[in-house]
Amino acid sequence: VSVQNEAPFTVPLTPATATVLVVVRDVNEAPIFIPPVKRVEVMEDVPVGYHVTSYTAQDPDKEQSQKITYRMGSDPAGWLAIDPENGIVTAAQPLDRESAHAINSTYKAIVLAVDNGSPHDATGTGTLLLLLQDVNDNGPVPEPRSFDICNRQPEEQTLTITDKDLPPNTYPFKAELMHGSSSNWTLNFSNPNDSVVHQDQVKLNMKKELEPGEYNIFLKLLDGQGKEQITPVRAQVCSCEGPAKNCERRAYISGGMGVPAILGILGGILALLILLLLLLLFVRRRKVVKEPLLPPEDDMRDNVYHYDEEGGGEEDQDYDLSQLHRGLDARPEVIRNDVAPPLMAAPQYRPRPANPDEIGNFIDENLKAADTDPTAPPYDSLLVFDYEGSGSEATSLSSLNSSASDGDQDYDYLNEWGGRFRKLAELYGGGEEDD
Repeated sequence: VSVQNEAPFTVPLTPATATVLVVVRDVNEAPIFIPPVKRVEVMEDVPVGYHVTSYTAQDPDKEQSQKITYRMGSDPAGWLAIDPENGIVTAAQPLDRESAHAINSTYKAIVLAVDNGSPHDATGTGTLLLLLQDVNDNGPVPEPRSFDICNRQPEEQTLTITDKDLPPNTYPFKAELMHGSSSNWTLNFSNPNDSVVHQDQVKLNMKKELEPGEYNIFLKLLDGQGKEQITPVRAQVCSCEGPAKNCERRAYISGGMGVPAILGILGGILALLILLLLLLLFVRRRKVVKEPLLPPEDDMRDNVYHYDEEGGGEEDQDYDLSQLHRGLDARPEVIRNDVAPPLMAAPQYRPRPANPDEIGNFIDENLKAADTDPTAPPYDSLLVFDYEGSGSEATSLSSLNSSASDGDQDYDYLNEWGGRFRKLAELYGGGEEDD
């Protein structure tokens, strides 16, 4: 390192020297694949577990003695697997050159190498390109696989043959009709004595007029290596003549179902659905007018008044329920005159228990006793069902006396109750005295 003053010295000076010590600290660096991009040729029909290649990386930090592990970073089709210790790549699934993942017969995968350096791990990346070699694993197929054709003066149908394999596993192709298809259809070849297809196209013709309907034509195709495949081709035969444009529509017209008729049917169905919808909405939105259970307070009809106030408190409503049972417990004997009583002793009935929990047993026992009662009259005799018991000791439940006893009642207080009770006061109290 030399140092020079910007302004020259007037007197020459002796140059001076200095020593600089630079300390370089090591930083963990990622492993490096050699080569960064590796190309490997492999057949597409290799079995699962096949050793494809070995792809390893080196660590620049050699003095640290770091350990490198490998894993797949990008494997779109999941075809590959790598050993984490030694970087050996094997086939995890069957390879397919015709797959969408193989572009121009090349499959791209990313391999990662990770060290265990400090303070953080470092990762290196390598690219593995598999150049897939073609195998004759696909048979030729026709396109299109369905067509429409008229049954009178039909047009010749042209089918194009395609094969996903590469030459020489493709053309020249051979074609043949199978499974009885030759009874209704024929194939046209340039050489009648040869079934070789030229320009990858096969000509198909109808042999005779067919009934309208759907037919399957079984076409067997062979490639240049003898790989064969039978493909069904659907033919829709229509009742028409010449070119089969709009074959489905012509079938309707020939059967008497024209477009106006079809539209009329669809319109009628739509109108019926709309009518049903409107009817449903009308039924749901119609309001049902309900009569009130009780008339309003101010409703008066001539001289009829409403007394719908129930009033009363515990003194009027807290009554003794035992009074309701006295009429049944103290009922007199009912004597039957039309049936002579038997001489056998009547069964003993259990009295009504005081504990309500015993009511069930009480009913069951008395029911059994009644069923086995020998003194019961025959079923075809006249039974007494009109006896309701004696009168209640609680006397009448009504506090209003009959009109025969109105003479000793004083109804003058009704005049003090206002206009609503004026009519009642006139009926029972004789009205107000005239001055």
